[in-house]
Amino acid sequence: MRAARSLILAMISALFLAVSVSAQVNVLDSDPIAARKRLVYTQVGGFVGIGGVMQTGTITTDCQCDFNGGGGTQFAVGAVVERLTRSQLIWGVALGYDRRGLTGQFTEIEGVLQRSPSGREFTVPMTFLNEADMALDVVTVAPYLKMKPFGPVFVRAGASLGYVVSSTLVHRKTLTTSDVVFPNGEVATAELVGVDGTSVVLQDGPVSDLQPLQLGLFGGVGVDVSLSKKLTMTPMLQYFQPLTSISAQGTGFSARSFQFLLELRHIL
Repeated sequence: MRAARSLILAMISALFLAVSVSAQVNVLDSDPIAARKRLVYTQVGGFVGIGGVMQTGTITTDCQCDFNGGGGTQFAVGAVVERLTRSQLIWGVALGYDRRGLTGQFTEIEGVLQRSPSGREFTVPMTFLNEADMALDVVTVAPYLKMKPFGPVFVRAGASLGYVVSSTLVHRKTLTTSDVVFPNGEVATAELVGVDGTSVVLQDGPVSDLQPLQLGLFGGVGVDVSLSKKLTMTPMLQYFQPLTSISAQGTGFSARSFQFLLELRHIL
């Protein structure tokens, strides 16, 4: 946790440094041909976002069960700084927090000992649903470059450095067979001996062998909507591609995402 606090403080310091470096007196382009047409200034603001998360690779739980093809949702919130330049490029940096949820599942058939109404015991096939629910709380810093090819429409791309401050992984196994038919023709309600109900939790704790540092690349497209002379609202769509795995428990386990973000920025 000491390392996490140090990294978070470093991210916050980087954001304030970006503001202090860029918060200089606004100037006009000195190009004599395009004089007084391109302003150079700094914008600060915040953003919120939601998105869909898609699992890449395989995650292995403590019982050596493999989960793949999972999906989930993501929520993000944070602050952003943008600096307009005299060129067509705009640079910026975002400091954010996001919560990523991911659920994977598979079914399996196991032979389970059951007692028939007549008192005889048989091993019969029963179907179980395995579900793994994972949640990550991540603090990120993301520098980027932004370009407006025409009008208010822009494209942007950058890199993301994240630190996982907390993680949870819950593996739950649930009996989905309702009735069993015994070899002697008898029928009974399926049950798990020694278990209250039809579900048992096999794992509940932090993600094993977690890789706390998360690197990735992102790209997006959006529109700058001017609300006033100093206030801009920006809806955008963004795709995130991870470069590092989340955990060594598995093979190539990571999570890519699509996000819808809404920014609100104000000119300093």
